[in-house]
Amino acid sequence: MHINHSLIELIGKTPLLDCTPLTGRASARLVAKLELFNPGGSIKDRPAKAMIEAAEEAGLLRKGMTIVEPTAGNTGIGLALVGNLKGYKTVFFVPDRMSKEKIVCMQLLGAEVVLVDKDLGMPGCIKQAHDYAERTGHCFIPQQFENPANPDQAEHFLGPEVHEQLGYYPDGLAVGSGTGGTFTGLARWLRNNHPTPQCWCVQPLGSVFAGDPKGSYEVEGIGNSFVPDTLDLDLADRIVTVKDAQSFKRVKEAALKLGLLLGGSSGANLDAAIELCHELGPGKTVLTVLPDGLERYLSKEWVTKLVRS
Repeated sequence: MHINHSLIELIGKTPLLDCTPLTGRASARLVAKLELFNPGGSIKDRPAKAMIEAAEEAGLLRKGMTIVEPTAGNTGIGLALVGNLKGYKTVFFVPDRMSKEKIVCMQLLGAEVVLVDKDLGMPGCIKQAHDYAERTGHCFIPQQFENPANPDQAEHFLGPEVHEQLGYYPDGLAVGSGTGGTFTGLARWLRNNHPTPQCWCVQPLGSVFAGDPKGSYEVEGIGNSFVPDTLDLDLADRIVTVKDAQSFKRVKEAALKLGLLLGGSSGANLDAAIELCHELGPGKTVLTVLPDGLERYLSKEWVTKLVRS
């Protein structure tokens, strides 16, 4: 008999699903890590746990301190889940364009959520988080955009999980990037174990990773108005830009063909991964991740349009 004593123990070891039916024609095999099966509902449980535990080990986070973080939502949920179970207070600064569902999840997990004008973007959230920590004191800011524990956990835990489940190393990787932790970590892992991998970094149209001007987009969790320190674009063979409409189209296809209810970033990842599957061709394998589920976005207008389309 094995009984878990904390949800923290259930973070990671998510299923790997063959999504090749989405490719539509002869192509490489497409496999995806179902990160929505993490206890907090997203891939961000992984870096949340890693950053908190690394800070505890380094003596940067101690009993009675407050965890403060700028976040688009899912990292906040992960930090609230792990932080609350470990006895920490949590305060998050979130752009006000983010879904109500994410905000409610953070609050139900005990976090204080401060909404920041979306026009200020993530840099505005970062500034306000640091201002709060300076005023209040006795705070720890994980700073997912700079913290090396973010990409390290993808390199040393997420990647090896894929190898254990798949039985071999994939030939290609197409993964969205917000902080860059998942892309950077997985790209490092794959390049260290495969002689000639293709590593594609995925962003929404309006993100600046390819040098284009900042714009607005509806997909949450990937893309940014700046290049984070945790994103190593030198590892990217290609930066793939996906329009919102195409991301949402892939969300609907995944629901109809695979029974998966996914968030918009998963749609973007799938779209780029399918393109890479077609480019590599039969006999190869492409890996992507599906960061979270559709239930986290039900209040968003794009979901309503998707149902009606």
